[in-house]
Amino acid sequence: MDVTDTRTILINDDVPDLPAIAERMATTTARLEADFSKVESKIHRFPGSLRGIGGDNDRYIVPSVVAIGPYHHGAPHLHKMEEVKLAAAYYLCGASGRSTAEVYEKVRSVAGAARGCYDADDPAVVGLGDAEFAAMMFLDGCFLLQYMVAGGDVEHDATALVLQNRMTLSTGPSIQKDIFLLENQIPWLVLDALAEFMFVDVGGFVTGMGDKFLPFPRKARKPEDGRCCRRGMRCGCIPTALAKTTRPSDEESRGVVGSTEQHKPPPPHLLGLLRFTQVGCMPDNKKNYTGVSSSWSSSAVELAEMGVVLTPRTEVWFGDMSLRRRCLYGELSLSPVFLSDVTACWLVNMAALEASTAGAARDTDGFVVSSYLSVLAMLMDRKEDVHELRRRGLVHGALSNKQALGFFKGLGQHLRFGRRYFTALEEIDSYKRHRSVRIKAYKFVYNYCKFIAAFLSVTGVLIGIFKTLLSLKRHC
Repeated sequence: MDVTDTRTILINDDVPDLPAIAERMATTTARLEADFSKVESKIHRFPGSLRGIGGDNDRYIVPSVVAIGPYHHGAPHLHKMEEVKLAAAYYLCGASGRSTAEVYEKVRSVAGAARGCYDADDPAVVGLGDAEFAAMMFLDGCFLLQYMVAGGDVEHDATALVLQNRMTLSTGPSIQKDIFLLENQIPWLVLDALAEFMFVDVGGFVTGMGDKFLPFPRKARKPEDGRCCRRGMRCGCIPTALAKTTRPSDEESRGVVGSTEQHKPPPPHLLGLLRFTQVGCMPDNKKNYTGVSSSWSSSAVELAEMGVVLTPRTEVWFGDMSLRRRCLYGELSLSPVFLSDVTACWLVNMAALEASTAGAARDTDGFVVSSYLSVLAMLMDRKEDVHELRRRGLVHGALSNKQALGFFKGLGQHLRFGRRYFTALEEIDSYKRHRSVRIKAYKFVYNYCKFIAAFLSVTGVLIGIFKTLLSLKRHC
């Protein structure tokens, strides 16, 4: 056999099995497309690319008091709350007038679909049998609904008092933080199944939680498209019977979508509903900015030097921002935000949710909250910038200037920039290009205003002395 023949044999032996590869290509693509079609309804792990914004010891990722769903189920530090879940389920079944078996069977009937909302290959899910998974959905769902009414008007029997104490008084804001973590969710369909036995105004509850972002109560206002009343609350914008404020009729109950907008799918989980309450009522022209990318960036102090005044917006949706050109100055308006450890945690997890579901909505890039946080991070280079934002009423809360600066700069290093972020930069860039002369004049006045004020003050004193001397001379 000559060299040519040997080479030919080697090449032929090295040729892959093309039909097998083609089949793998087709099946893998079909699986990926199927997974992507469910990306909005899935319950995701916190994205690895965003782990840097998870806080010290992952405090914005890992629950501190209660595990909801399988991802943190069984963690030793969360064991005590499992007893409270049992009490919550006992109270819900008793208050409904139905047997525990009947309520559990209702949840078990949707447990298979609920399991499909988690990553089937995740070790936390693989390790749970079907019966154990159904029991977990039952207890976690009962716990969430009972927590939502724990502070309300319930009969003050021993069970109610135990629940109120263990759920609200002894845990502080920890549960509020935990139930809106990305990795600590159960599918909406579980809560929807339990709605047959216990009506809870879930939409109203989540609305109240979302209002913690606001430094002050925001007045009701009807948005431009007339879809809803107050930040999407207590109306057809929250699209399930659970979100209504009055007990649904028999025809509307058991998971039927509200009559106002029946085409709206239900939220995937409580975190999804929290984000929806903040941006869901934003008109499409506000969501879908199409600005040009710009390399410009400016801190709050730099904008002040340019004559751009920062003002808080009062729109009914969260995360709004725009720059207007006034006669003598510019005005950059943003939604104000109240920062606490709880609201900071929610902001991180809404941004993580956006990153996990990116591209699912074709009409928008989906990074509404992320864009807003990125703009705030851009405005903060030093503690003086945070002070300027506080002075202008854009940032509120108990966090110090140093803590707020560290939080937002940490976010800015990891978040993806959405269209609205680039549009905000383009508006600033355009302002700089079209008002360069005016900016120079304003910058001079801004930087030397103290000197000018001191000079005018001294001049005024000298003029006063001169007038006094002149008056004395006339009387001599």
